[in-house]
Amino acid sequence: MIRFEKIEHKVLKNTIDEIFKEQDENQFEYPLERNPEEIAIGAYDEKLLIGGIIARKQYQNIHISMLAVNNKYRGQNVGNKLLREVEEIAVKSEVINLTLTTRSYQTVDFYKRAGFTVYATLEDMPMKGMTKYYFNKRLTDLR
Repeated sequence: MIRFEKIEHKVLKNTIDEIFKEQDENQFEYPLERNPEEIAIGAYDEKLLIGGIIARKQYQNIHISMLAVNNKYRGQNVGNKLLREVEEIAVKSEVINLTLTTRSYQTVDFYKRAGFTVYATLEDMPMKGMTKYYFNKRLTDLR
């Protein structure tokens, strides 16, 4: 009989990673690189860290998980320059897509102006009254 119970995260992750590895081996002719590359780029004013971008490259995708700039430095193209830094890494790495999510009270228009396209929305996420936006930017035209 199968039973269900809470388990330590690391123990379960190792088992699931093995299952995914087996699926990859059955699907692809060559082993896929399962370890994502972490990308972190800071923006500095002299020695002061004023913001940055955190992303993860896996396969031919980079997912931007965080981008923020100190309020005093907004409007100075810092966010755009951070996105361009990641795009340069992406193009050199033959990445096809950049993806990210944001919330309705954050920077939806900023990402649209940067060339990202909304491919999905989810209302009342992460809480009632907010909308989560899912963005994609195909990079095949930048090569």
